[in-house]
Amino acid sequence: MAHVTVGHTIGPTLRISPQVRDFMVFTIWSTVTFVQFRGDELLLYPLALYYAYSIWRDQTKIVPLLARAWVVLLFPTWCLISLLWAVEPVDAFKQALYLFLTLMICFQVAATLSARQIMHAICIAASVIAFVHLFAVASGFGRGDLGIFPSKNTMGKTMVILWVVTFAVFLDPGTRWLFRLSSLGMASIAAWLAGASNSATAVLLVLASALLLIAGAVILRGGLLRASRLAILFLSLGIVLIVASAILPYQQVELVDAILSHFNKDSTLTGRTVLWHYAENQIREHPLLGVGAGGFWRYHESPLVQRIHFEFYKDPWDTFNFHNSYYEIAVHQGLIGLGLMILALSWGIFMIGRWAITEGSMPAIYIFSHMMIVLARTMTESDFLKPFVLFHVIFWIGAIMAIRRRITPE
Repeated sequence: MAHVTVGHTIGPTLRISPQVRDFMVFTIWSTVTFVQFRGDELLLYPLALYYAYSIWRDQTKIVPLLARAWVVLLFPTWCLISLLWAVEPVDAFKQALYLFLTLMICFQVAATLSARQIMHAICIAASVIAFVHLFAVASGFGRGDLGIFPSKNTMGKTMVILWVVTFAVFLDPGTRWLFRLSSLGMASIAAWLAGASNSATAVLLVLASALLLIAGAVILRGGLLRASRLAILFLSLGIVLIVASAILPYQQVELVDAILSHFNKDSTLTGRTVLWHYAENQIREHPLLGVGAGGFWRYHESPLVQRIHFEFYKDPWDTFNFHNSYYEIAVHQGLIGLGLMILALSWGIFMIGRWAITEGSMPAIYIFSHMMIVLARTMTESDFLKPFVLFHVIFWIGAIMAIRRRITPE
């Protein structure tokens, strides 16, 4: 009769450090939250439960960050209070709860991962999404050229995220060369797909972020507050101004207008200004408090929403928005909510800007470049401070990471 000795293991034991575990979970979370797909809740809910446990587990690391970044939670707190007057209180409560969880996940990630690990995790997640998209297009399983994306704007935004992070990884001297070269290849794919999305905004953001990253890698690396770096910065600005003053007066076509014309876009943004006019009228009706999350875009209950859908050729089941984060928030959370959002946004801009200027590491420059893209898109898209939107989650993680860097430098 065979005997089994308890307590002995056969072969090597796989051990995963807590930081590697958190890196893997954040990479999976980033991949899942990039694009909505059927059945994604089967992954999102377990991941959300894990993060809820992680927030409690890592509270000793998170609390010092909360004490210095409490301004981030003012807006979701206001969203929770808005239950008292919200038109759709159940929807408002759910959105406030999800937003609280989203921002707390930002605190957990910033508290447990390094800045470079965060950049690498987003790079891997975005690359996976790009490969899945290419497979969907090639196999015919997706929505034609849109692949796995519901719209060209979503595809363009995702490709901009991929472009910025992969190009930043390529420029990062702290990353291994094999990873840097593969990131350069993915950056080329991202730039091509951004153009293929037929999104003028995406193309402009790719060009602008490329200049930001290159300039940051040359001027900001190691910190800007040095005599030599400041001299290079002012010399570069002087050369740019001289060249611009010599060339631009003789140009008959502006670069932005040329790009918009190439994509058959109206440079006056006529459609959006009509939406913004509707938003301004709605804000006058409920100026301070708003109507609460989910309180305006109710097609079957609102003749105004039906009219907007008709004018913009939208079906009753289509989701729609004001294509401007400031208007969207002001309509639903009032001018008070808008003020709290701008306060948190301004704080985040200051923290990330100071981090990039004083430290000048490539992860800091990457977060700064991503922040500039986020700011640009707040004027044309309305998903800022919406739950589980990775595009803006990166901004908040960066701002909180800037606080952590000042407390415990890596």
